[in-house]
Amino acid sequence: MKQGGSVANETGKNLETFVENKLKDLKYTFVKKVHFKAALILKQKFFTKQLVVGETIYNTEWSPDFTVYTPDKFHCLLIECKWQEKGGSTDEKYPYVVLNIKEKSQYPAIILLDGGGYKAGAEEWLKHQVDEEKIIGVFNMGEFTKWANQNLSIAP
Repeated sequence: MKQGGSVANETGKNLETFVENKLKDLKYTFVKKVHFKAALILKQKFFTKQLVVGETIYNTEWSPDFTVYTPDKFHCLLIECKWQEKGGSTDEKYPYVVLNIKEKSQYPAIILLDGGGYKAGAEEWLKHQVDEEKIIGVFNMGEFTKWANQNLSIAP
């Protein structure tokens, strides 16, 4: 029988796979993070996972789940995925994610939130952090799909 942490990691990976598949559906190419800088020269849309984009509020390396390069729109967009199906501590990490984005990020970000197991008020609090400059959206899977179709479907 799987322990709570390993189940959470597995379902969190499913959310990341969902994002990866959506990006591929929109004709984004996956690039290994070691090739990210070199790929910028091509001026084509691509993404990578776990790229170090700077430091956290604790002055440690910060690697968001996705860094998406969109030459005609955002330049770089960060995507953080948070899945919580059952009660636990994932929602207690939301302020840390928000502060990293608002205080340390040079790029706009979206937060993908799903699973329905977060504490009452946590999703609402997180959605109130949207400022259209740093945190440009907090979405569930359906909302992300609609947003991505409108905002990431640009010509290659």
